Amino acid sequence: MPKEEVRVAIVDRTTEDDVEREVLGPDVDLRAYACNVETELPDEIGTALGVMVRTGVRITERTIGRLKACRVIVRAGVGYDNVDGEAAGRAGIPLLNVPDYGTNEVADHTWALLLAAWRRVGSYVDALRADPVAGWKYDGAGPLRRLTGATLGVVGLGRIGAAVALRAKAFGMRVVYHDPYRDDGYDKAFQIERAASLEDLVRQSDVVSIHAPLTRETAGLFDANLLAQGKTGLVLVNAGRGKIVSLDAVYDALKSNRLQAFAADVLESEPPDPAHPLIASFARREPWLDGRVLLTPHSAFYSEESLREVRTKAAEALARALRAEPLPNCVNHDFLVNPRTPVLPGAR
Repeated sequence: MPKEEVRVAIVDRTTEDDVEREVLGPDVDLRAYACNVETELPDEIGTALGVMVRTGVRITERTIGRLKACRVIVRAGVGYDNVDGEAAGRAGIPLLNVPDYGTNEVADHTWALLLAAWRRVGSYVDALRADPVAGWKYDGAGPLRRLTGATLGVVGLGRIGAAVALRAKAFGMRVVYHDPYRDDGYDKAFQIERAASLEDLVRQSDVVSIHAPLTRETAGLFDANLLAQGKTGLVLVNAGRGKIVSLDAVYDALKSNRLQAFAADVLESEPPDPAHPLIASFARREPWLDGRVLLTPHSAFYSEESLREVRTKAAEALARALRAEPLPNCVNHDFLVNPRTPVLPGAR
């Protein structure tokens, strides 16, 4: 391939490309563009045959209209809401994700948050930090409930949701799930139960763990009305997408003790708004929130192995597109018109 023509572009806030170069080989002209907004992308992006989008940058119809030569866009991650898949589909460009990287990391991180919230680990740690002697009390975090026999509600039974559900069975929990896009029979395969509706799941659950993608249907799904239907003392864990959960609703539910705890790796805005009442109360360590809010910085996916895995698999997808091979994991299949590269039947 001639070096003067851009063949593959990486769009990210950094220009790391060593893993991708290793996969794609020396004959591919690979260029990485560090930018915060898509308007910073140069004109030469239009000649790229493949585009990899990592994190932190939104790709809208504006940029997709510039991708005249593009055969595929690969979102190097599970979530793909930062790329306008519908616009890409209308342009004939398949949008792929990497759905199987970091599955164990996110499931493990979910359980770290869940266990810390359920067992009020933060309260114990803070009490001992404040006074190692006076804080040495088994009941210093308040009443605790047994996890074995409690009900875990899983929202979204994809790869990560299923991994979380299987871990719950090892703890002796009853597991119910809600996922309108899962065919019948998954409940039998995993020996768990299917809730008739999301409201039904929330009413049954002692802990709810969210693993759904961000779509028009799921945006703002967990609002004040839905949380009001849960048991008093519900623990809510979100390692899916931040915009699925209304932070205002969580704040009010914590205030009213409808929620016992909120543990999240993702938030409506990232980084969070310091002025939001919940974030401000959390930062000030207000006593009423003692041990009830656990936040991590969208890090559930992270391990050194997972970072290399996602970059490798995204680069392999780009390589298949350059060879005009059928592509798996197409997430804009429903919008795809006259695809420039074929996708595998039923690939999503």
